[in-house]
Amino acid sequence: MDLAYLFGILKRRKWLIVSAMALAAVMTFLFISSKPELYKSNVIIATGIVNYKGINSDNSDAFVQQYQVENAFLNLIEFAQSRSTLKFLTIELLRHDFDAEAGKTGDKPFRTGNKALSNYSEEEKQQVYEEIRQINLDSLSDFNFSPQLDFSLDKIARAYGYDNDALLRGMSVKRKTSTDYLDISFSTESPSLSQFMANAYGQRLLAYYYNLSVREKRKNVESFQKLSAEKKAVVDSINDVRFEYLRQKGLPALGRQSEELVSQISRLELDRQRAQAKKNAAAESVDRIKKYERDNESRNARENKNRLLERNNTVEQMEKVRELKRQSMEAGGKDPEIEAALAEANADLEESLRTSVRSQGRTEDTELKKTKEDLYKERVSVDLDRIDAEESYSRLNNEIYALKNKLSSMVVNDEVSSRMLEALNRAMYEFEKVDNELIKAKLTLENVENPLSIVQGALLPEWPEPNRKVLLSIFSSIVVGTLFVIVLFILAYLDSSLQSPDLFRKYTNNLPLIGTLPIIDVQGFRPEQIFANTDDAFSSFRESLRKIRGQILRSKAKVFLVSGAKKKEGKTLFCLSMAYSLAHNNKKVLVLDTNFKSPLPESYVDRPSVGSDEVNKLVKKHKLEEVFHLKLKADNTNDLDIVDVLGNTGLSQSPSELLDNESFKALLEDFKQQYDIILMEAAAINEYSDAQELEPYAEKVIAVFNANSTIGNVDQDALDHLRDLKDKFAGAVLTEVNPQKIM
Repeated sequence: MDLAYLFGILKRRKWLIVSAMALAAVMTFLFISSKPELYKSNVIIATGIVNYKGINSDNSDAFVQQYQVENAFLNLIEFAQSRSTLKFLTIELLRHDFDAEAGKTGDKPFRTGNKALSNYSEEEKQQVYEEIRQINLDSLSDFNFSPQLDFSLDKIARAYGYDNDALLRGMSVKRKTSTDYLDISFSTESPSLSQFMANAYGQRLLAYYYNLSVREKRKNVESFQKLSAEKKAVVDSINDVRFEYLRQKGLPALGRQSEELVSQISRLELDRQRAQAKKNAAAESVDRIKKYERDNESRNARENKNRLLERNNTVEQMEKVRELKRQSMEAGGKDPEIEAALAEANADLEESLRTSVRSQGRTEDTELKKTKEDLYKERVSVDLDRIDAEESYSRLNNEIYALKNKLSSMVVNDEVSSRMLEALNRAMYEFEKVDNELIKAKLTLENVENPLSIVQGALLPEWPEPNRKVLLSIFSSIVVGTLFVIVLFILAYLDSSLQSPDLFRKYTNNLPLIGTLPIIDVQGFRPEQIFANTDDAFSSFRESLRKIRGQILRSKAKVFLVSGAKKKEGKTLFCLSMAYSLAHNNKKVLVLDTNFKSPLPESYVDRPSVGSDEVNKLVKKHKLEEVFHLKLKADNTNDLDIVDVLGNTGLSQSPSELLDNESFKALLEDFKQQYDIILMEAAAINEYSDAQELEPYAEKVIAVFNANSTIGNVDQDALDHLRDLKDKFAGAVLTEVNPQKIM
């Protein structure tokens, strides 16, 4: 299959391809035009991933760090698009619309429920509304909804277009080039809805991410608080039992030494109170410094945002000045409009630079503002003071308890009191140990910071997003056209039929071809119609016959055997049509039907012809009446056919079994005296031996092939047999050829 043939296929199918491409373009254009306009709003979040990793190309493990950063961003993006995270936004949106529908806010609902998407009852909606109003989204770290609420929530969210799939379709989460920022955008049909979704989602993402990061730490604090309370209850219970026991016994009876111990205990208790006061003051200072840190972070975020906007404005002004300078140089400085615009752009650039310098000067005034590092150092110092006060408090407690135990041992020698005192000491030790762990867990929880922060909030979009319908229409047209071409090429590649002379020579290994016959309508077709008029329906078929006729006449042979590899290849049509073509060239033609397996129909055989009397005489002479039909005699000479057709009686034997060799040769010799051309038709070579048995009686052999058939392995023997005929093989005729396929 060559390129010319493939391009021929495209040429024949060009209008089909063009029509398909045009239809695809129109349908795409109309489909996109029918879609509502989308408005996009985005929020930018600092992740802290790059800052924490400290990427440095000089490090030997830079590649590993880069991989870790990229993996961390991928994990964060997946977390941001997870179903649990988006459920926060679903609840937030449903709350807004439900409140707006109930008239509790001055806003209008962004959307109304479409019950065609998800059928729900008003009672079910009200129940969901009441339950989601009670959910505190700021402190939620895990969804413990009941299955019924979860099912109803998803069903109603689907009706409002706030379900997980709908939100994901309009959501985009990506990293901003190689920065530490994450760009989260939402595209909806309403500008205010897009802005609300972006801002609400940013807040919910920060809270949810922080709650997940401290969830285990909170559980540790709660666990230690519970255990500390249990240990304290044990200490108090033992102390109460012991006090009641001593009271009932009338103990203790204090002496001078015990009075000194009591005085010492009193002093230590005063020191413990001072340590407690110092601890409380340090804790309050820590809280106050944390407030300063949060205020400082908010102020720095605003200043960073302003600097970012001023920097972007300066870059845009510089780009504008550069472009106007280029235009001015191209115009030679003679265009007043460009020169005026250039002067104005230079003034704007200078003003933007002055603003940027002033902003930088303000941010670098370190004497007026404490940096985050200074605040952190101060908080660490105060924290250390608090820890020192707590250790002093704990040490004083231990000393007080030791002195009290000593006092008790001095005044109480009772065995029961001693056992109670031992139990009290053990319980106090366990309580202090758990209390210390509780303090550490609280410090760990308090020092956890959220790595995520909002750098730029979502703004109200002014213009809808470009739908690129022209570009997409062109693209869809190209895709459809390409697919059509590929399909046509695949079909052509898979099609192994003969189709054209080139393919015939390819599949038959250059078997000689004397001509082709185009496809014609054979319904009610009669060969005499071909030359009876000049109807354009047969003009191509008629001219093809004339070309083959010329080659037959140049061969100087009289007896031709027409055969083929398969059944129904067009042998009979060729024989009869060629006979009439030769007859119109003033040749006497006899069609001898030697295809005993498929005889000619009576409509061809039982027709009187010019040589009927002579044919009947010769058949009787050689005693072949039982093999061939005798011709009918005509009542009117005007009804005589110009071609003599001698049919057979349709016997099952082969020619060698039916025909006596000498008699049939003598019959053919007599026919050659009466006719210029004798055409014998034989059965298919693949299925019967008739053609091979008739070949000795013929001077030339013509093989008929159909353009719609294929050459299989079983056909190779027939092709080899035809080649073995050498000069006796006149050539092949290819029938039912589509003229468009040989253009």
